[in-house]
Amino acid sequence: MKTKPALATTFLMAVALTSPACSFLRAQKSSAVAPSVPSGLVLRVEARMLAPEALRDPDAIAWQSLPAQRVALNRTPPLYDTDPPVTREIPFVDVRLVRAGGKLLVHLAWRDATEDTAQLAHAPASPPETRNLKEQSTATERFFDAAAVMLPARAPENGIFPSLQMGDASDPVVIYYWNAARGPLLVRAEGRGTTQRTGESFPAASSYRQGAWHVVLELPDVSAGMPLAFAIWNGSQLDRDGRKYFSVWLRVE
Repeated sequence: MKTKPALATTFLMAVALTSPACSFLRAQKSSAVAPSVPSGLVLRVEARMLAPEALRDPDAIAWQSLPAQRVALNRTPPLYDTDPPVTREIPFVDVRLVRAGGKLLVHLAWRDATEDTAQLAHAPASPPETRNLKEQSTATERFFDAAAVMLPARAPENGIFPSLQMGDASDPVVIYYWNAARGPLLVRAEGRGTTQRTGESFPAASSYRQGAWHVVLELPDVSAGMPLAFAIWNGSQLDRDGRKYFSVWLRVE
């Protein structure tokens, strides 16, 4: 199923960007530059004569003078019978976009009271089937904070965007995914439940300070009109897979 920009569905469920989330906006504080709400589902992009490397640090001075665009996030409904009820702890993400050196730098910032991250042990070099003993994980309900930017694998035609349910076979999507424990990972999908790792990575950096995540993802530059969608996972709320916070499609100017 395809959607028009103004009628975009969500990653998993159809909602409008101008949702009751507005009542939550006053509950959190952003940077020194007051954030604005994207107009007409369009995201502004700043251009800077800088090398992409100068913007990979989410705490770099160059980011502090850029206005943030506040994007409302919606919560997926319960996906599993064992899911406990959750409150809407992350109602929005502040987005900054910069074109520099042929790249699109995406700065994401959101409030999160808990820093859910860890150093993961390296996987054994030998494949599981060759090991005499299988080591079971003792952290079966441990999940980590994460963020992602999704975009079509190719430029949309006639202003029609792929389904936000991870695209479909005729209109696949690419997802630039960052995990607080595992780092950046590039994945592709052709519909819900088809997400596949590409084995590729991309430049990304993060910092957690004063109860908020600040993450920079470096993407290839995109043309005006390309849609982006955002997702945030809160590890302390057992977020994983399709259980997350999400936005609708927003067009890059």
